[in-house]
Amino acid sequence: MQIRYTKPDGTQVEFSLGDQPVTIGRSADADIVLLDERVSRIHCGLRLWDGDFYIKDLKSRNGTWVNNSKVDVAKLKAGDVIRTGSTTFTFEQTPAVGAETAIQEIEGKMDLGKGYTTILREIVDDVAPQAKPAPSASEQTVPGVSAPTGASKLGTGRRIIKIKRATE
Repeated sequence: MQIRYTKPDGTQVEFSLGDQPVTIGRSADADIVLLDERVSRIHCGLRLWDGDFYIKDLKSRNGTWVNNSKVDVAKLKAGDVIRTGSTTFTFEQTPAVGAETAIQEIEGKMDLGKGYTTILREIVDDVAPQAKPAPSASEQTVPGVSAPTGASKLGTGRRIIKIKRATE
């Protein structure tokens, strides 16, 4: 989840919420510092509790508002509008990458010249752990035997390997 707000200069800010409590206020000690005279030094706090986010007013002078209702404590849901002083926040669910987004990403890569097979290979490489393949019979070493001196292929895909015994 995240909250989004617009600074007085017009810059949009997104703040991701996690397991740690977050404070909003005018003080430099707050996690989200607002340059707003109507906001108390530590105005309110956001906290994850039992799987849901809650907002709590921390005895601010002008109150904390959720969807135009003054609250002491309120459970938040996606789309809620929070107001502290003159600053308005929107409580949002963090967007997940959906099928439409994935298709747009693939089309963008194809526009840059990548082929479908290359894109699929990159996806598989990102997802599958890089396991080291087991050595084939022709690559295995036997103690006391030198490396193969030559090999010839048979039609069956097998190899005949000529080996020399190591001399001591």
